Amino acid sequence: MASFNDLNKHCKDAERNVANTENNKADLESRFECPICLTWLRDPVLTSCGHKFCAQCINMWLRKKGTCCPVDSQPLQPESDLFPDLFTRREISQQRAHCPYQKFGCAIELSPIDIDSHMNKCDFRRQVGEHVSCPFKSIGCSDIIISEEELKTHLEHSTSSHLTLVAKVIPKLTSLEQTGSSTRAMEYKWWDPPPKKNLLSTQDEPCPDWQELVKTLYERIVVLEQQNRELTISLSNQQNHLSSIRTSVRYNDEEMILRYCNGLYIWKLDSFREKLEIMITDSLKMFYSPGFYTSPNGYKICARINVSSKDPRYLSLLIHMMHSENDDALDWPFNGSISFVLVHPVDSERNIRDTTFSKPELEAFKKPTCELNKRSFGYTEFVLIKDLVEFLREDSMIMRVEVKPI
Repeated sequence: MASFNDLNKHCKDAERNVANTENNKADLESRFECPICLTWLRDPVLTSCGHKFCAQCINMWLRKKGTCCPVDSQPLQPESDLFPDLFTRREISQQRAHCPYQKFGCAIELSPIDIDSHMNKCDFRRQVGEHVSCPFKSIGCSDIIISEEELKTHLEHSTSSHLTLVAKVIPKLTSLEQTGSSTRAMEYKWWDPPPKKNLLSTQDEPCPDWQELVKTLYERIVVLEQQNRELTISLSNQQNHLSSIRTSVRYNDEEMILRYCNGLYIWKLDSFREKLEIMITDSLKMFYSPGFYTSPNGYKICARINVSSKDPRYLSLLIHMMHSENDDALDWPFNGSISFVLVHPVDSERNIRDTTFSKPELEAFKKPTCELNKRSFGYTEFVLIKDLVEFLREDSMIMRVEVKPI
């Protein structure tokens, strides 16, 4: 949990950043804007769901608001779902913005990443009116140092930029040496580089610019890794979306088959021996088929099997009328024919079949008052259980149920 001081500091930083952004609003692109504080991204991080935030903003959000992304509400864990966005940080560092205190006379343009620290210096300079120069000022360092302690911190954290400035001075020193400025050349003789044309052929030592080359290659590798990470996250999201579409299509296909089967449903029961053993052990256990329709807007019916309550040697086969969205437009009680067929896997002549007709006076054919009519209709002693073995193929049994309204 963030302390009061942390929250207070963050609020002040946000207010200052808002002032900065209002001065440079035209320069702020949406891809560099934090969705939480609505200002320049500071220490940007990328979430596993593909969104970018200030590191401090998203961490405080997850501590205060819960563990969900504020953009798409995807679950986020700070330890595993937040990644430093070095690529975006590098892009922001290449942008240029005016100092928010330019109305007080500061005309410096700098990266948005450096604005906070620069604003502190400008603030102090306006109040105190004095500063200490950086030792590297003569070769291009424009940072304003307030105190000796800050100078020490500045030198520790600006080594890379100072080395870059020194590297830019080297060609000038070489030029002085070539034109005969021996005094200046002696002062900088330790910078004496070999002639470029002989670098590869006569020198075993690496090129003086090798550090800069390694740094460039490293930055390029970081960029490529970041892009690869973004593509991986995008691909994962696309795969999840495709999986949900396939599930939806599969469900819709099954629903279409049941609705357009015209009352003829082929019911295949896999692992039938296991189901039969369950029904024999528990006489109250029943298995139901999916609900199918006599027409796209017709009656909805399902089939049921169970061990006969009258004679446990037999298997019962019955139907139930089911509630559907079309019930109010249909005629009740149901009037039609019902056909049951136990399919023999080899010889259709050995199929067991029976056809009967509905009886309007029975409760089973009245309009359902719940999802499944509690009364059923069919044969409580359809086939002897001991005869079922010859109707199995690879432990599967097939029944055909056909219902036709009249």
